[in-house]
Amino acid sequence: MKQQPLSVYALFHSKNPEGLKIYSELYSLLCRDINNPFMDGLDIPVFYASGVDNINPCVESKSQKKVYLVFIDINMYCSDSWRKYINEIIKSADENTKVIAVKQYKHAFSMNKCIGETQSIVVGEEDEKGSIFLFEQDNWEVFQTRLFDLLIRFISGKETDALSVFISHSKRDKGNKGEQSAKAVREFLYSDTKLNSFFDVHDILDGYKFGDQIINNVENSVLLILFTDSYSSREWCRIETLTAKEKKVPIVLVNMVEDKVDRTFPYIGNVPSISYKGDWRPIINLLLRTTLDQCYEKKLLTSLIADDTTEECLPYPPEAYNLSTIKKNTTKLLYPEPPLGNEELNVLRGICKQMDHDISFVTPMANLTSDLNLCDKKVAISVSENDELPSLGIGGEVLKDLTIELTRHIIKAGGHLVYGGDLRQDGYTELFKELSNQYGQKEKSDSDVVYIDNYLAWPLYNNLTLEEKADYLNSRIQLIPAEAGDNVTEEEKSVFVPPCSLENRLKWATSLTSMRKQMSKVTNARIVISGRTSEFKGYMAGVAEEFLIAIENNQPVYLIGGFGGVAHLLADIIEKKTTFATMRDVAMSDDNYKELYKWCVEHGMPIKYAKFGNVKISDLNNGLSYEDNKTLFHSVDIMEIVSLVLKGLKEIK
Repeated sequence: MKQQPLSVYALFHSKNPEGLKIYSELYSLLCRDINNPFMDGLDIPVFYASGVDNINPCVESKSQKKVYLVFIDINMYCSDSWRKYINEIIKSADENTKVIAVKQYKHAFSMNKCIGETQSIVVGEEDEKGSIFLFEQDNWEVFQTRLFDLLIRFISGKETDALSVFISHSKRDKGNKGEQSAKAVREFLYSDTKLNSFFDVHDILDGYKFGDQIINNVENSVLLILFTDSYSSREWCRIETLTAKEKKVPIVLVNMVEDKVDRTFPYIGNVPSISYKGDWRPIINLLLRTTLDQCYEKKLLTSLIADDTTEECLPYPPEAYNLSTIKKNTTKLLYPEPPLGNEELNVLRGICKQMDHDISFVTPMANLTSDLNLCDKKVAISVSENDELPSLGIGGEVLKDLTIELTRHIIKAGGHLVYGGDLRQDGYTELFKELSNQYGQKEKSDSDVVYIDNYLAWPLYNNLTLEEKADYLNSRIQLIPAEAGDNVTEEEKSVFVPPCSLENRLKWATSLTSMRKQMSKVTNARIVISGRTSEFKGYMAGVAEEFLIAIENNQPVYLIGGFGGVAHLLADIIEKKTTFATMRDVAMSDDNYKELYKWCVEHGMPIKYAKFGNVKISDLNNGLSYEDNKTLFHSVDIMEIVSLVLKGLKEIK
């Protein structure tokens, strides 16, 4: 797997009241919004480092360039540990590393000499205590402007070059709306923000010389379309749009229609659009985000295509127009995640067929496995968050993101997802429903077609309301109540029994094991990620038990250990970095589990942790090489992980 062009790290003191929110918002801005899986994300990996005195070091990621955003509030400013940590990062930085301070306290830039001398980000006014809060007033919007511009220049390698904004508009609107709006944008860029310090703005009226300028300076150009009533009817406006598309220049459309448009110019589609609501800031931020997106994707995709001339890449989703500009010998068109829905792909394939031009349309994660066909094979996912994630600088967003991407590609390849647990937690039900409806290969009008089997152990299914059951049915999720454990009485099988005593916890544990064995009988492979190491309800951690059952049944297992938890412990045990006793001892830190464990030993049914010590990489039986599995043990790169899992699934017989 090629290196990612860029990764971003957010550094903040644990007592920074905005710290975790900053990370979450950065992840949505730069990677993807996990609550909207069909939106085009930037795919830039985002991690964080936090702490008070004992600072958790940044996770190692595979990327060509790194940006450290240091959010200096009063807590960090007063911390000797943080001063030392930041100084070490600055000293070790090379030309591919940038350390940027973000001012959240009045004395922030005196914290380190190098920080005070280099470019930093300042937004908003200080309060009476000298603090600046990023989520007050419009500070976060201003922060985005500065951040996007910084990243664009850094990743492009042209840090001193200004970005040229071409304002495409019509002069034939009633009241000169197009021209007046263009002047307003220009005024905003020059005087109302700091953008004038690093933007070279060109207001090209009706497109004069646009073609020549954009051809001569493609990499530093973006197009802002002010789409008014008469825009589509103006020749030079159409030429500007077509020139930008031909040269793959980032485009954003501002919808400013007041009355009607008789015919919309068809080639202004497939670009981000936004309505003007009296504020140019969100529009400029969208323009910058789009530019960063396409700059990043171009570098990433270019590194993935073959050296021959039969592959091309697009930094945005393909459309019919692209088929008129690609080379005649192109056989593969690589575009960013997420994959297009089947309805769009069918249109593109139909056009190619009419042109007698055979082209495959693939995303990076499916690039190596574009012919993957799971043929109704059932793939189980074992995943849950763990307490180690903060120490790794990884938010729950990453786990959810990874689960979504795995699910997306499994369903798209005709596979079936199997899960043991409550999909409604953290909004998974809605996400999985949307993914199955978007990418499912089977007839969507058939209500009996499902893409997900969700097993629920006793007594959890007895606690579901009718509304919850209906939600499962509507979500194309087949809810399967598992068999209760043999220590559950007939009277108890139809009621909810809380795990409030040792006797009840034993019944829960037996029933969870029963569910996991039942799942294993119908699955063709299992993916293991993260997993809680303590405070669980079974005979052992759920992820661990599902892993062991799969190994004992000789099922393919993909062990993803970079996100800590049980999966990390399992990888360490296999690599002989620790022993099975570590997993047992961590679990016994919970007094309830310690009581259950001792009861099992005393009654001649010890929990067999020792079995984990016998597992070898070859026992994973997953179609991947020794080195590929080692990569899965440690990687935190979502694209790399998904690609390897898909590569292995391709080998399932």
